[in-house]
This record gives sequence, C-alpha cells and structure tokens, in this order.
Amino acid sequence: MRMSCSERIFAVAALFFLAVPVQAAGRRNVAIVLYPGVELLDFAGPGEVFAAAGDAFRVYTVAETKQPLTSEGFLTLVPEFSIADAPAPDILVIPGGSVRSVIRSPAMLAWVKQVTARDEVTMSVCNGALVLAENGTLAGLKATTHWSAIAALRAREPRATVVDDARFVDNGHIITTAGVSAGIDGALHLVARLLGDAEAAEVAHYMQYEWDGATGRRRVAK
Repeated sequence: MRMSCSERIFAVAALFFLAVPVQAAGRRNVAIVLYPGVELLDFAGPGEVFAAAGDAFRVYTVAETKQPLTSEGFLTLVPEFSIADAPAPDILVIPGGSVRSVIRSPAMLAWVKQVTARDEVTMSVCNGALVLAENGTLAGLKATTHWSAIAALRAREPRATVVDDARFVDNGHIITTAGVSAGIDGALHLVARLLGDAEAAEVAHYMQYEWDGATGRRRVAK
C-alpha cells in the first residue's frame, strides 16, 4: 500500500525519534552504524531513503555503546542500540566520516565483519569503505569511495579494483558509494533492486531528489 506524503514524513521522523523494538513480519532490518565524527548526510541520506520506503524496512542506529556522540561537531546523536544488543541486520550501512574510530576498535571491526558475513547487503558510504577494506571484505571486488579517499582505499586494499568515476558500485552482497550525497543514490539503487524501480522513483519524488533509475544504473561500475 502506498503511503501519503504526510505518512512518509511521519515514517522519516520515526527513524530519529521512535524506538520500535519488534520487527514486523516481512520487514528488513536496516542498521546504520554511528560513531564519533560520523558524516551527517552519509547516514541521514540513506536513512531517509529506507525510512520513506513504506513498511519495507525497519531502520535503526547502532554504535559501539549507547553513549551520546557528536556528528559534524554540532549534532548530538544517541544510538538506539549498541553492538551488544542490536537486532540482526539484513542490511548494514557504514557511513563515512572519522572512520579511524571504527578501524581502531577491535570490537567494532569484529561486529561489522560478523554482520557482513551473515547479512543480505552491506553498503558503505564515502570513506566508510575503508572499514570494509580493513576487514578484507573488498578483496577481489570493485569498489569506490569519496574522491579524497581513493588513494587511501587503494593503499589499504590493493586486491580491490577501486574506481573513481562511479556514484556507487554494486557487487551484489557489497555496495560501496562515493561521497556524501552518493549514499542517497546507493540507497535508492538498493530500494529499486529489492522493491522495484517504481518504489525507488516514488521515494526520490517524495525527497525531491533528482534521481533517474536509468541514469543511476549508467553510473554503476560493473
């Protein structure tokens, strides 16, 4: 059933203000990783895409602990779950930002690796790809990241084919996107893949985001 604009707005608000402890039947769990210095649009853009896609997704945030953390130096975030009690994700989103805090945390790296081994899709945004590179997940795959992190990604995972001319790269299980706003493209692409082009187009229309499914696919490295 299609949602009205007001219903979609409520759904997006629920992502940030409501806790829904039980997953409804048929919904996919979407876990968005938070950490100190996470890039705001890297997590909020994909989060809004998934939250606006009707009842198909249960979107929640996860961090190493539930302690408040800061994004962009001005926004205080309180993670809904810690890695100790988070529901098992079907989709994992790793935003970019100050990813050193994730890479330097054995607990966070282990959790990401464990989740990625079992989930349906893991998607990195921006230099969040460096976390997947650190875990060896990108070995033998094509990948992309923010333009400023291309060299770092190639150095961290020389077994990956790193491309610098794509908004996102879809390997099936692993999706990587370029920087900041490209996370929205990657999330819309995944919605189209899972729910169909019409649903993705409706979400983009609601968000007033200039996205064309055909154009997006032409940007994908294959």
